[in-house]
Amino acid sequence: MKTLKTTRGGKAVAPVVDIFPQIAVGYHDQSRVAEEMRLLRDLGFERVYFVLCNPGYPTFSNPLLCLHPPDRAGFENHAFRSLVALGDPNFVYVHECHRHGMEAFAVLKPYEGGGGSTVPHGARLDFASMREETIGGERIGFDALLSRRPDLRVQRKPIPDYERLLAQPVTAISICFCLDEIPGIQPAREGRELAPAGFKLFVSDDNGRYVPYDGPCSISDTMERRSIADANGTPLFSTPRDCRVVTFSNLKISASARYFAILIDAGERLFTIPQSMIVLHGPEGDIPSTATAQVRAGGNGIEAKKPPEERTWGMEQMPRILKDAEQAATEFSTWGFEFDWHGSGFWGPGWQDACVYGIARGKNLWMKGTPCEAYAEVREYWSDWVQKCVEMGYDGVDIRLQNHSGMVSDYADYGYNEPLVEAYQKLHGVDILTSQADPLELMAIRGDFFTEFVVEAAEILHAAGRQLQVHLRHCHEAPRLSSDFNELGFWAMPKVWLRDWRRIVDLADEITLKDYHFNVYNHQVAAGIKEYARSKGKRVWVHCYISQGRELNEPFLRKVEADANVSGVLLYEVAHSDNNEVNFGLIEQHGPVGYNVPAATELKRLLELFGYR
Repeated sequence: MKTLKTTRGGKAVAPVVDIFPQIAVGYHDQSRVAEEMRLLRDLGFERVYFVLCNPGYPTFSNPLLCLHPPDRAGFENHAFRSLVALGDPNFVYVHECHRHGMEAFAVLKPYEGGGGSTVPHGARLDFASMREETIGGERIGFDALLSRRPDLRVQRKPIPDYERLLAQPVTAISICFCLDEIPGIQPAREGRELAPAGFKLFVSDDNGRYVPYDGPCSISDTMERRSIADANGTPLFSTPRDCRVVTFSNLKISASARYFAILIDAGERLFTIPQSMIVLHGPEGDIPSTATAQVRAGGNGIEAKKPPEERTWGMEQMPRILKDAEQAATEFSTWGFEFDWHGSGFWGPGWQDACVYGIARGKNLWMKGTPCEAYAEVREYWSDWVQKCVEMGYDGVDIRLQNHSGMVSDYADYGYNEPLVEAYQKLHGVDILTSQADPLELMAIRGDFFTEFVVEAAEILHAAGRQLQVHLRHCHEAPRLSSDFNELGFWAMPKVWLRDWRRIVDLADEITLKDYHFNVYNHQVAAGIKEYARSKGKRVWVHCYISQGRELNEPFLRKVEADANVSGVLLYEVAHSDNNEVNFGLIEQHGPVGYNVPAATELKRLLELFGYR
């Protein structure tokens, strides 16, 4: 482990540059990259981490941050211009980093396979890129591997009688709202009478344009006691809760209608979990469906003015949850929905109080853009990428599991690819296609296959005299079935459990702990991992989230400084937006390259305070 300059408490400090967002939001040529590296060197850094552009430039969780054609009127994205100027941005950054006397570590995201966003069925695109039919339309923006082999994605467990159930006409649609206390969300409702509310039903063929349903319909609005579970079927309360159930019945909607929307003008907050409390009903039983509160939003001002069928799609912004009924009525009817965006959501099981919900026939049969590590072809593809990092000159590779391509709410139903089914059968004598699997065990088997890749990566790097670093989280030490931040089911996790995390520590030269602290550092998070790594002489890095966590401040860093098991702090991310606040990155993305002065000034003060320089 190379000696790095540290604070008085023994903490190395290094910035993290997320390459693709940098070159997409602001134009970059080699001179700009060189100036960014000079600025980081002048701050006293000796190592820089670079989140690499994945092969194929897959779509991130923000659709704006992917490859778009240059000079699109009404849309600003500098990726193409930057790529033409740079050639290979991953190489230019390591080259300039070394030229300025700093180590360069590549952050690889093996699970960043793209496919996070969709466009309506048959939509016009700028690129004739690979398009995969799915709920919500056609999935786009895959990486170089999945563009060739979409069958290598993580598969959903087969649903019995899926096609038969899916082909039913819709006879009713119900939505359930919890009126009892929801911890951290709402207190128990004092009055149980039903307040007047407007509920309207819409339909769509392509999830682009929605029109009011004009067929037969009866609407009931009742109070019921209901058991409530999340999208994975996990009960959320020990007893049934008081609920308000709104049902559209006596419907006559043919099997050809694929999409529905419920617009709510209630004048009050009504909480539901779309993924488990909204149901399509048919004459033979419930119809497999997926519901969401996420409405697509335009990213190109000119294209947004066109009707959906004439619009060029693929330049959308991040979808939004709308709380105003008038705005919702205007937007969803010509933009449609993103289904299972961010899985169940940022926190917990996915409670929402939106003004409009989209409902699609069917389920995601694949984990969007997450490649399955159980296939040898996938691990070979990843290992080849590690070898390319060696050849580009990176001093080390930091392997990160977190990504933007595994956004599903019912994550316990995924991981049923043939090699995973076979491995489960071999280990436990259970056919999980016909019997219930233990979701954690299935995640662990996936983790065992991922560990095979880590072994290969360690061999490649160590043979070349380079270092291996691996991201871990508290959930690897203490896993639980949850979609909360830092848990295995969190939307940005690939739903993989590295249960043999001690072996990962043994294989690695250094460890990154990718837990979020949200400005309240807790030294007990991942304590076992930190203690074991320290006992093995491995440097442990934790994140200071400059933008996401507002953690560039003295109280937060003092708590990190006091953690004897931590020996490094990663400043994530370096770039800053238009907002000229301290906690928005160090280097300007727009205009002439330079410091975000408030952030850089505060960082210099903190580095001096803690004895770094």
